[in-house]
Amino acid sequence: MKQRILSALVFVPVLLLFMYLGGAPFAGLVVALGAIGVHEFYTMAKTKHQVLFVPVLLGVMVMLIAAYLQVSVWLTLGILVTFCMVFGYAVFKFPAFGVEDIAVNFLGLIYIGWTLAHLILLGGMPDGRVLVFFAFVAMWANDTGAYFIGITLGKRRPWGEISPKKSVEGAIGGIITTCVALYVLNLYFGLMHGVTVILIGVVVAIIGLIGDLMESLIKRYYGVKDSGKLLPGHGGILDRFDSVMLAAPMMYYCILLAQFLKDSAMFATFFVF
Repeated sequence: MKQRILSALVFVPVLLLFMYLGGAPFAGLVVALGAIGVHEFYTMAKTKHQVLFVPVLLGVMVMLIAAYLQVSVWLTLGILVTFCMVFGYAVFKFPAFGVEDIAVNFLGLIYIGWTLAHLILLGGMPDGRVLVFFAFVAMWANDTGAYFIGITLGKRRPWGEISPKKSVEGAIGGIITTCVALYVLNLYFGLMHGVTVILIGVVVAIIGLIGDLMESLIKRYYGVKDSGKLLPGHGGILDRFDSVMLAAPMMYYCILLAQFLKDSAMFATFFVF
């Protein structure tokens, strides 16, 4: 516990600083985290599969840089680069390099590159720095609420083989604390309608839980306790960012949807009146 607290006291202020700086500094941080995440995934996956580190890393880097440059077609280019390199390798190495190996390489590409790209895209929106802060606060509130309510009231534990300590009661507690945290933040920043914030909080909390469980599933499959050792007491980058990696895309598209519905209502009102 002491290591966890000390690591958090160092890592969280650094993360908050890069959030505040936004733009290129924050994108650069995400690119660095993406590279470390690919290495962690590669280290785990190579125990059972053939993972082509360079093609996956190259694809992830292209996707993250594309997100910063706001060039959406490059996101597809990043996927295409890795697809071509992995498929090309498979053609010459089959059956030693089979379909399962191909799938694992693409899992690493999408799981790390596509998800983290949306963290950069979220930061590139109007009020992006605040929205990124919202995303991380949502996950911190989700984890905190799920932990304390889980150890106090948790009885139903349907994910025993993946994460034995997680409970349904804890998950519900995490949803509640996430909604409360985002609602209070929104009272100060005033970015969205209160109902919209609550709905986003519910969706993001559920997706964050799935992201957490997904990373635990990968670790259980490969027989490791942590994805890495970068953060003493916390594990690796994938251990710390597993929730926000899925929550960021969901928050990004929820905000786009909310804006679309708002604009559509205004558009409809304009023609009615």
